[in-house]
Amino acid sequence: MPCLERRTSFINKSYNAMKYIRKAWLFFVFLLFYLKEMVKANVQLTRDILSPKMRIHPGIVKVHINAKNGRQTLALFNLVTMTPGSLCLDVSDDHSYLYIHGLYVKSHDEFEKEIIDGIEKKMLEVFE
Repeated sequence: MPCLERRTSFINKSYNAMKYIRKAWLFFVFLLFYLKEMVKANVQLTRDILSPKMRIHPGIVKVHINAKNGRQTLALFNLVTMTPGSLCLDVSDDHSYLYIHGLYVKSHDEFEKEIIDGIEKKMLEVFE
């Protein structure tokens, strides 16, 4: 049975290599997505700073997050804070909510959906 063991070992190594390649690809896709979001937020904020008309709608939103552990929560907290126009203020005691101050909060539900379907969804794909 040594031949079978070697074949199984090769399959496991191939699987692990593919897993790492997939992770690297997901990370690359996430970086592109996040850079696009950063540029978009910077352009919007710059436009509003230079414009005489106030276009901001500031607000604080309680966002339910799907992060499974402290590392994921911390990563999401920092990613949201680094995005211009948003700032994480606090995390709930059970780590299931982030309190986020946003400059462009027209609707609490819409803002929450942007966070969950945008940054959080892409970030969790990388962490899984």
